[in-house]
Amino acid sequence: MDFSKGSGAAAYSEKSELETYNAFSAEMARIKSQMWGFNNYGVPQWTREEKRENGLKTESPAIRLRGCNIEKLEEAQTWIQRILNLHDHHIIENSHIFYLGKREHDILTQLQNNLRVSISEIISPEKVILEIKGAQANLIEVVMNIEHMLCEVQEEMARKKELALWSWLGQGTDWQPKNQDEMKRTTFLKCPKLLSEEIQDQKKQFESCGLRVIKVEEIDNAVLMAIFQRKKKMVEGRTHRKPVSHRLFQQVPYQFCEAVCRVGFQRMYSVPCDPKYGVGIYFTKNLKNLAYQVKKTPTTDELIYVFEAEVLTGSFCQGHQLNIVPPPLSPGDRESHDSVVDNVSSPEIFVIFSGTQALPRYLWTCIPDRVQPQDDSAGLMMLSSQQPWGRFSSGSSVD
Repeated sequence: MDFSKGSGAAAYSEKSELETYNAFSAEMARIKSQMWGFNNYGVPQWTREEKRENGLKTESPAIRLRGCNIEKLEEAQTWIQRILNLHDHHIIENSHIFYLGKREHDILTQLQNNLRVSISEIISPEKVILEIKGAQANLIEVVMNIEHMLCEVQEEMARKKELALWSWLGQGTDWQPKNQDEMKRTTFLKCPKLLSEEIQDQKKQFESCGLRVIKVEEIDNAVLMAIFQRKKKMVEGRTHRKPVSHRLFQQVPYQFCEAVCRVGFQRMYSVPCDPKYGVGIYFTKNLKNLAYQVKKTPTTDELIYVFEAEVLTGSFCQGHQLNIVPPPLSPGDRESHDSVVDNVSSPEIFVIFSGTQALPRYLWTCIPDRVQPQDDSAGLMMLSSQQPWGRFSSGSSVD
């Protein structure tokens, strides 16, 4: 359509614009239907032969997931199965519940009243949860709405943190914050060009602890690096303990991996099951401890995401569950320790209280060694990737 204002230009008509849009939409829908055979719900219709080949009964419904990113396929399958298996009770555990404002609580009240469910907010030192009870159909709709709302809150918090980091770094320097859309498009995960001896050795450590490495990605975030280096110089200048940093590990749920790459480690992204050394950000020095916790959880058939980070531990002392900041170096001292630990003489767990003290270096994607890649061709969900397991659209296979 011509929107020019020159001589002879056609006058803009809302009616003709709408007609053009409707005609275009109808044609696209027709072509899409011919190509894929979609029904009214956007689900591809399989022939009887295709259903038999995939081990499905002729009349059984199915959801087919396709893509080149095995992590997203795996997470999508897990999420859909969880949603479909809801009954009359569901728990949502997410630290972003702390940041729900009046608007979000109004939405929760509206959902509760309109769909006749009960929603309870339960807060404890270890975690914060929403408990939802109601009929299955209503429960599914409520849970989907709440999880979508939490995703929006998570993105809003990440953007605010990102802008704060840029602003803090820009003080007295030439650094200037990008606009929000530009920041969001930045990709921080890079495929290592060469698998160094260090990476190969680290892979062996993972495997010796029962975690089979699928791929490794390097985090390249110039802002986090600059802030960390500035913080490291400060710690080096006032502590005599050497070294001032350690390479440590933290397991993070997939939904927060991108956020860690963008804004660094935050307590809300990985809350320990038992914060007995303080209300901070937990890291482990020993991969065996992490692997042990993984095997204790009921999700050991899923992909495991482990960040390897350089953490400024500096001067540390024994941790306590009441710590919300590092204790002073001595009673009445204005200077504080940099971190707390589980055991001062031989520390394996380190807790920091500021995300600027940790720089994510690598993201390791693993599966428990005893779990073999599953053939889901006979299940309700079908994961279909253009690449075999262990080979991805981004990142480095380490086989």
